[in-house]
Amino acid sequence: MHLYQEQITLRGKSDFQDVQYHISFPNADQLNQDNPADPAARALYFGVSQPPATIMDGVLNTKFTGKFTDLNLVEISRRALVDPLFELTLDTIATGVNNTISVKLSIKATAAFSQPLIAQVALIENPVGTFKNVLRKQLFRGDGETINLTWVNGQTLDKNKDNIEINVPVVNSSQLKLVGFIQNKNTKEIYQSVTIAAPRKKGSVIVGLEDEQPSISVASEIQLFPNPANRIFNFSLPDNLPAGYAWKIVDQRGVTVLEGDFAGAINSIQQVAIETLPNAIYNVIIGAPGKPTVHKKLAVMNRN
Repeated sequence: MHLYQEQITLRGKSDFQDVQYHISFPNADQLNQDNPADPAARALYFGVSQPPATIMDGVLNTKFTGKFTDLNLVEISRRALVDPLFELTLDTIATGVNNTISVKLSIKATAAFSQPLIAQVALIENPVGTFKNVLRKQLFRGDGETINLTWVNGQTLDKNKDNIEINVPVVNSSQLKLVGFIQNKNTKEIYQSVTIAAPRKKGSVIVGLEDEQPSISVASEIQLFPNPANRIFNFSLPDNLPAGYAWKIVDQRGVTVLEGDFAGAINSIQQVAIETLPNAIYNVIIGAPGKPTVHKKLAVMNRN
């Protein structure tokens, strides 16, 4: 984002933190495939069904409607003048292991506050190829850490997460940073953020698929769109998908809520109605007898 880089170049810091979430619609996105769950969780929370969409401080209003063209110096300056309700300090704790990370987010109230909050720390890599500030992993789970407290001015709270496995790819371990933030769970407004350089860490190893297991490669080519989905979603199937594959949608309890096969696909597209499902993130499991299964995440965001 040129506004972010412009502030960094001119002042050495920026009035805002830039975090870019890659989702899987309208086209397959490799950065999304590296970690589909966390971007889907944020898209579901903010009600974003397809890109491009820009959210500043977690809120929309009559001046800022979610279009990236609305994000300008006037809007940035207007939000920068708002007194923060909290102060944040972010630090890391050495783990002695190159693929785990421990973080400590310290929160201090600057005023009385009694609404539920979400705390989150995001691991960001910048750049990844031509892309900037790519979300690699949300360290406080996809939905963040909920805080229910009645705060008084000056009250402090530490949120620690220890030995979190970095089970996502990292291209350059020297280009990692951490962004911590807190936001109102109900209104979604982000009250404060902080960023620090992350220690050098390695992510999961990206491995090729063995030739003797072509079924894994073919099934992994199945795509879900749109994602997040509203009332319906589609499977996009590769032309060489063998017969016998089926799918099921499993909720976070492990209960199968929908299932079927691909026998009704038209032009390599299988449509599935999901209007009966509650809004949530689901696990879509695709497999065939005697074949390894493929797992994908689906965010359901049904609207009336």
